[in-house]
Amino acid sequence: MKIAGIELEDPLIISSGIVPDVPSFISRVCREYRPSAITTKTFTLLSLEPHRPPTLLRFQDGCYINAIGLGNPGVSVVDSISCDCNLFISVGGKDREEIREVGKRVEKKAKLIEINLSSPNRKGYGASLATESYEIVKEIKSTVKVPVFVKLGPWDNVLEIAGKALEGGADGLSLINTLKGELVDVETFSPILSYGTGGISGKCIYPLALRVIADVYKEYEVEIIGMGGVFSYMDVLGLMSAGAKVVGLGSVIIDQGYNIINKIRKDLSIYLNKKGLKLENIIGSAVKK
Repeated sequence: MKIAGIELEDPLIISSGIVPDVPSFISRVCREYRPSAITTKTFTLLSLEPHRPPTLLRFQDGCYINAIGLGNPGVSVVDSISCDCNLFISVGGKDREEIREVGKRVEKKAKLIEINLSSPNRKGYGASLATESYEIVKEIKSTVKVPVFVKLGPWDNVLEIAGKALEGGADGLSLINTLKGELVDVETFSPILSYGTGGISGKCIYPLALRVIADVYKEYEVEIIGMGGVFSYMDVLGLMSAGAKVVGLGSVIIDQGYNIINKIRKDLSIYLNKKGLKLENIIGSAVKK
């Protein structure tokens, strides 16, 4: 199968924010687990310090909240990445000029660039720039030749923001990023995360991801990398039926380890063979009815 003209073995990729930004570790994950693509953590032009711990908490079965804050060593690390898997590189910045420059710097390593306009965990970055999606995409598309996707959050105005990104020239969308939330320590009555708020991910946002993907696909019929609470082959099928062409695994890897990629892949293959179905016929099928 293909997305943005890129050949994939199957629809399973690793979402951004999961694989550490260590080149040797990225290579190891590629070699041992063979995801169809690895999406890197978000890179900025210069290094950003992560927020102080705690930055990641499991608060219910399969549900997490995090506020790493886009901490990364800076885009120069990308030059050291070498792996045989498709590399989707996530880029961010404090303004459109920085994002354009980061995109330019990663193009030679990236099969696809994913612009992070949706992280809720650092003021001035990510979701803070979502309303500039048209301008940001237009800037980066004038600089790079590889496909550009935009990662958006589960907001009330996501259809409007998605439309602007596509008008700016985006080749597709990644849906959805985390949902902003907060946890309070009832002994001290203060936020548990050092940043205060954080992004909710995992099983508890799956129905939200399903609805947003279906809404966007119905409106634009654009290529979508779907993600948000995928823990099984059934979840993969659900997001694909809502319009996702490819599905990202995130919190499930934190929860169960990288071997879950192979389990979901095997379960998906068994299901398709048993039913005599092809993935191509499932994409958007729940929306078209």
